[in-house]
Amino acid sequence: MNGDKRKAATLAGKTMKAAVVEKYGGPEVLKIKDIPIPRAGSHQILVRVRAIGLNFADIIARWGVYPGTPKPPFVPGLEFSGEVVGTGDGVARFTGGERVMGKSQLGSHAEFLVVDERLAGVIPQSFTFEQAAAFPVASMTAFHGLVELAHVGRGERLLVHAAAGGVGTAMLQLGKHLGAEIFATASSPEKLSVAKQLGATHLINYRKDDFSAKILKATDGYGVDVVMDSVGGWAFRKSWNLLAGMGRYVLYGLSAVSGSGGLNFLRALRVYARMGVLVPAGLITKNRTISGFNLGTLSNKESYLESAGRTLIQLAADGVLKPVIGKIFPFNDIVSAHRELQTGRTFGKVVVVLDP
Repeated sequence: MNGDKRKAATLAGKTMKAAVVEKYGGPEVLKIKDIPIPRAGSHQILVRVRAIGLNFADIIARWGVYPGTPKPPFVPGLEFSGEVVGTGDGVARFTGGERVMGKSQLGSHAEFLVVDERLAGVIPQSFTFEQAAAFPVASMTAFHGLVELAHVGRGERLLVHAAAGGVGTAMLQLGKHLGAEIFATASSPEKLSVAKQLGATHLINYRKDDFSAKILKATDGYGVDVVMDSVGGWAFRKSWNLLAGMGRYVLYGLSAVSGSGGLNFLRALRVYARMGVLVPAGLITKNRTISGFNLGTLSNKESYLESAGRTLIQLAADGVLKPVIGKIFPFNDIVSAHRELQTGRTFGKVVVVLDP
């Protein structure tokens, strides 16, 4: 029995601390409990979690509306960093002891996590566990949207909404690397300052200014070639009308349906109504493309995610991509971390750290 299998064997039958969703609802439904440590199955690794990256998907999973969310009780969480302490049958990439980061379907809000080996990658030496936990989901979302779907080219005009968020900050860095001229929207001067540092050329406070009018003025009526939209709702129609010929629109979130007080279905219906209806014939006559994706439901594309992950880790090692962390919380205060992310006031990623 090799070292990591011996270590996993010593953990068998023991318990771990986990933040469990006992019922759908607000941050207060998260309860820290003792539950059994999971066992690694075929082609899976057991990770001792050191830090957790929070995502908006964790909030809507807690509400019970994220695709594939199980009935309570369950342990949420899509993003992690830690150390490999056990392997299942057939694991070839890890032997034990490696510092890893990655994306899980659920379960990262805990001291230990089981994940497919293809969804984990070795942490760059320059990264802390906190930085590593903030990297996989944001960078993969940025890569899938900008490279795989939008094919952003040098000199193209790119509009990034929510530019100072966890994903937005990754998109700004990758967009700059790709050579795009970047228009960034955010809700405060502080957030726009972050966006400027990361490569945005044009800064728009959407609470004070009409972003559509400012972009049309700055581009002499041309508009933009690519829109990256995690907001939807009020932002969608104006952004859609900004697309130039051969423009690509990537919708990867609908944060406009939420608020600091939680999910309101009447507000959600109003938000959806404001987005209107796209007529397919209009895509043809105006030479526009629209794409949508949910990274959480791409988990069955392990080979693609593994390949893209290698590219992103190399970009991190080259200094192109670096996680931006807004706030760090201890694990025993994970409820406050969820609450803070839900307010929308944060910039960069919210990270939760576990005791060593």
